[in-house]
Amino acid sequence: MANNRNISEVDLAVFGGTPAGIAAAVRGARQGLDVVLISAYEHIGGMLTNGLGVMDRLYTGRRAPIFDEIVDGIIDYYRQTYGANSQQLKDCIDTRLTYEPHIAELVLNKLIDNTQNLAVLKPYFPTEVQRTRNQIDEVQFQSRVSGVTGHDIKATTFIDASYEGDLAALADVPYRVGRESRREFNEPHAGRIFTTHGFGAYPLEAAEGTLKLDTFPVTSQLIFSGSTGDGDKAIQAYTYRVCLTSDPEIQIPIKCPPEYDRNKYVGVVESEHESRGKKHYLKSQLVVEDVKNYRIRGARIPNSKISWNDPNLPEINHAYPEADWDQRSDIARQHKEHALGLLYFLQNDDAVPENVRDDMKKWGMPHDEFADTSHFPWEMYVREARRIVGRYVFTEQDASLASSFGRTPIHNDSIALADWPMDSHECRLERQPGSLYDGKFLLSEKTRPSQIPYRTLLPKEIENLIVPVCISATHVAYGTIRVEPVLMQLGEVAGFAAAVAKEQNVSPGQISAESLQHRLVENGFALTFFNDAEIGNGDRRSVAMQYLGTKGFFPDYDARADDQLTNGTAELWAKACSSLLRDDHDSNYIARRIHELQSETDIPIKRSEFIDLLEQEPDSDGTKLDSPLVAESDRIITRGEAIELIYALFQKKLSRSK
Repeated sequence: MANNRNISEVDLAVFGGTPAGIAAAVRGARQGLDVVLISAYEHIGGMLTNGLGVMDRLYTGRRAPIFDEIVDGIIDYYRQTYGANSQQLKDCIDTRLTYEPHIAELVLNKLIDNTQNLAVLKPYFPTEVQRTRNQIDEVQFQSRVSGVTGHDIKATTFIDASYEGDLAALADVPYRVGRESRREFNEPHAGRIFTTHGFGAYPLEAAEGTLKLDTFPVTSQLIFSGSTGDGDKAIQAYTYRVCLTSDPEIQIPIKCPPEYDRNKYVGVVESEHESRGKKHYLKSQLVVEDVKNYRIRGARIPNSKISWNDPNLPEINHAYPEADWDQRSDIARQHKEHALGLLYFLQNDDAVPENVRDDMKKWGMPHDEFADTSHFPWEMYVREARRIVGRYVFTEQDASLASSFGRTPIHNDSIALADWPMDSHECRLERQPGSLYDGKFLLSEKTRPSQIPYRTLLPKEIENLIVPVCISATHVAYGTIRVEPVLMQLGEVAGFAAAVAKEQNVSPGQISAESLQHRLVENGFALTFFNDAEIGNGDRRSVAMQYLGTKGFFPDYDARADDQLTNGTAELWAKACSSLLRDDHDSNYIARRIHELQSETDIPIKRSEFIDLLEQEPDSDGTKLDSPLVAESDRIITRGEAIELIYALFQKKLSRSK
């Protein structure tokens, strides 16, 4: 490491001022660790503070304490500022929650300012990693401001919560960039693919009311010829989520950009062909369907603002994940020029129909957003960059219904849930007649709520590094993970894992998933999705269900806690309890057996009978269970009561092992 540099020694160093990084740092500090959060940008907050404007989630329940706290903070701001009956609050409490960028930054800065033992270093990026075998000892950071002294950080645990995975790459963690082939993981939507969109309400079970998720209005349909499934280095398009307003009181008009060239945009209206019975106006870097009726698209957010989501720029970003910061800045500049040029073109060019121009002229930059960058976002939307190759690779199958029971595959070490549809924006500027661009898909109908294994956050050969953003997943599967609610939960899990590791005097890669899961559910984390059980309200039954939901006790999304426990399920639960206590357990096998049993006729059993079943099974020592449970009566036991009894046994086991 270089001499004459600042040096810090901490328990936990978190690189990435993203929402996930903030959640990791705050959680670590709240658990008593000395923490430093390093951001590559002057402003923190990633896409939450850079115009995203919406929480991309179909599951609107509580999932993790800091995520829930941020959501509550945003809602409270609008309620307290504008009133309980205000239009601003109504707009905020949208199906998926909407907010202005500067309000998200206010909430996140307040969260950091109110956290003790947490220092923030910005704008810095890692340049060198010092490793001793499977441990990172020290990381050298360089300021993005010329002439500022570098900073070396020694830490017990490091977390890479950046969108790019730079720290992990510097530490020689294997990673992927681009698309896997269809053959590598047998993923139907992997590699080179051409699809089209169908419109409705998806998933169908959510539309029918049997799956407690909000619906999404688009899903991919048809796979066109030419979809070879070949893998490549292509990644989905980036964009700037430009915040615009139609309120003339706070609006700054769009001016002609210095590098504007209308020839880059005129193809939007001059090149047309027939596709699926609709006219499309093509340009090498944009598709606008039927520009004569074009209306601006994006999340509607409070105070007459919108998060504009049209200026994607495919292929220009392919070098970005592995580029240095100078190259990345140039790629970002091209995206900015494209977005501003497209806005100006749509508002002013005679080639655009007059009605479209008039509608577009209603929009301008809000003067209360991004004041130090001419009201344009600080960060580009990096939807996908590196993905580490960790101890488990999360694939399309992990976010799809299992073949032998009624939910996605179950993971013993699940530490978070994913609920957003697997999706990808266009990867290449090529299409088949009638199709979307290569790589664009949105699997709203196929995707189901899934469990994310702790192993996906862990590099194979480094024990004290956790990667909660660029996790170990395929290109297709990453679509259900890459949204901020999921990433924030993964970030907070990483911070908790760092604290548990310190308590146990081991590295995060060495802690048992069981002990981490126990701490998570006891602190209000959702590890799996249920239609009828929500964590975070202090209910012991809900805590027990979240834990045992990762162990195969529930073969579908319905916990049915108030239903009577029947003898067949009771016997399988007792055997599953025993196998868990003996560390000899197959969650998916248990789920399959219970699913098969549900079609059979069972009879309810009494509380005392279920306890007898538990005590007949051998524990980890090969002896009878020493149950702390007392049969209060001979009444029929419910499923929820039975789950509480089983969870109490695990609490006892964990307390003995401490």
